[in-house]
Amino acid sequence: MAPTQRVVLAIVGFLTGILAASVLAGLVVSSSNWELSVPASIGSELGRTVRQVGQAASLDDYRIPAAWLAVVNAPLWVGLVGAPLLARRAGLDWRRDLGWTMKAIDVPVGLALGVAAQFVLIPLYEVIFFLFGDQDVSGPARSLVASVDSPLDLFGLLVITVVMAPLSEEIAYRGLLFRGIRDMERGHVGSGVAIAAVVSSLIFAASHFQLIQFPGLFVFGLVAVAAFHRTERLGTAIWAHVGFNLTTVVLLLWA
Repeated sequence: MAPTQRVVLAIVGFLTGILAASVLAGLVVSSSNWELSVPASIGSELGRTVRQVGQAASLDDYRIPAAWLAVVNAPLWVGLVGAPLLARRAGLDWRRDLGWTMKAIDVPVGLALGVAAQFVLIPLYEVIFFLFGDQDVSGPARSLVASVDSPLDLFGLLVITVVMAPLSEEIAYRGLLFRGIRDMERGHVGSGVAIAAVVSSLIFAASHFQLIQFPGLFVFGLVAVAAFHRTERLGTAIWAHVGFNLTTVVLLLWA
């Protein structure tokens, strides 16, 4: 499949998924007394720094349970992963075009990169706070933790943060988008790697609808791109994403 087609596929998959998820979220919320903000349903657990993650806040009893958040997010995951699955009939080869492969070494290396990325964000946010004043970086994350009231909710939270988000987002943003843009720009300065890394990471960060967390998400996007480009295996980036998210979840639940 041509690089341009892969880029379009990634964008169409995301837009279709976000539209379907928004409709489902509206139906779920309108039939209950729950409350749901768009960022809380779309990866708000990302981009938090370790320093802010333990801040105290009152819990919202009307927050939609995490188990239902997983249900609400399902259409988004279907859009991100379903589009490239359907495109196999049009000639998309997952191993060749997306780097869909993994080795045992990807697990420890990826997890270490993801955990380290969380700690790298601390000085980044220190600079942001110095320039713009203190910001409530952990507010959306606290709302997410407030939605965990049962073992089923905890399972839903883990499905969202350490299973489906890493898997679907790495396929879409690194496998389809980064590789597609890189191949489109091949032959330019740096073989298009720098352009593809920046553009795909910007789109990845923007897709979470989190202005305050945007810098952290962008930096992590670059980390995931670097891991993927260095190994040419999507497995490395997936496990880095798992480590990045899991660090926040563990600290939030233990705080």
